[in-house]
Amino acid sequence: MKSKKELVEELNQSMQRAGTLTVLHTNAIADKIGLSATEFESMDVITRYQPMSAGKLAAKCGLTTGAITGVIDRLEREGLVTRTRDPKDRRRVFLKPVDDEEKSCIVRDAYAPLSEAYHRIVSKCTPEQLAFLVQIHDELNDAVETIIEDMRTKRA
Repeated sequence: MKSKKELVEELNQSMQRAGTLTVLHTNAIADKIGLSATEFESMDVITRYQPMSAGKLAAKCGLTTGAITGVIDRLEREGLVTRTRDPKDRRRVFLKPVDDEEKSCIVRDAYAPLSEAYHRIVSKCTPEQLAFLVQIHDELNDAVETIIEDMRTKRA
């Protein structure tokens, strides 16, 4: 039987591998629909937090306002986002996603093998095991968000 320390290290290595594979998978899907990984992830952030200001998107993505303007310009040209000026502050722009059924279909198809593998694997778990996994992932996701914010705050 492995020690707790050994298992923690194995889990850490597995999570690092998962992070790398997630980035590579995101790049592959983004490429399939003609977006950069940054543009693809920006769309996810916009969709998750809509409506969101361009400044908040820049902060969430860790990009300068100039860089995020370029990302938004490309997403707008692709017909994936709309910009709306804040009626209270004309300098502020809100972003909303636009559904593109063709690209959505390509993304769904690209995610299908992963989704099928995921469902095949988690179907073996008990409800208690699934609840534990959800708890662990939620806590790790919260920790990662905090770490990212701290890194960006201390960088400035």
